[in-house]
Amino acid sequence: MRGAIFDVDGTLIDSMSMWMHFGSDFVRSFGIDAGRELDYKIRYFSLRDTAEYLSATYPVMGSADDIEEMCRRKTVKFYHEEVKLKPGARELLDALCDSGVKLYIATATYRQLIEGALRRLEIWDKFSGVLTCAEIGSGKDKPDIFLAAREALGTETDETWVFEDAMHAMKTAKSCGFKVCGVYDDSEADHKKEISEICDVYVNSFEELDISRLI
Repeated sequence: MRGAIFDVDGTLIDSMSMWMHFGSDFVRSFGIDAGRELDYKIRYFSLRDTAEYLSATYPVMGSADDIEEMCRRKTVKFYHEEVKLKPGARELLDALCDSGVKLYIATATYRQLIEGALRRLEIWDKFSGVLTCAEIGSGKDKPDIFLAAREALGTETDETWVFEDAMHAMKTAKSCGFKVCGVYDDSEADHKKEISEICDVYVNSFEELDISRLI
């Protein structure tokens, strides 16, 4: 391994519990009981897509711009003040850096949120750079963000690992020829068996990962 591309939510930081019920919790603050079906519907939506969907479905909540700004304030507080690293994440990053592996972030979350969280958690400077799906213009169901991150690292595909928790992103990375290290997250519990079959290495926690299996 010469390069590593990291997802953030559910992989490096323990944030998916907030996102899993974000929609239903948010609309409840307007007195609307949408049920958990809403959470499933918007599970892989960007913040903008979520705002547009909520505005169209529940006009009483306001315009998409207003909803997006309210959502942003709610998430900024969580990322900048509350979110924690997943167990073993800091130690893994330290070990990879000590081994000369170059690190990059590929995330579906807004840069402002990621940067605020990772600076507070004191791991921001370990990465060569960050790419977001919004900046690339496509989600992780397409390979663009992984290919752009690899190009920025200057590494070959077969010497670059992708670290992910989400099955759809793992499938995309594997289809491009990357090696994939999966880490368990509760948000993907229903897909654990299939994920373990997709990944080259799969762990319940980074605490149990022996990086000699990767390098």
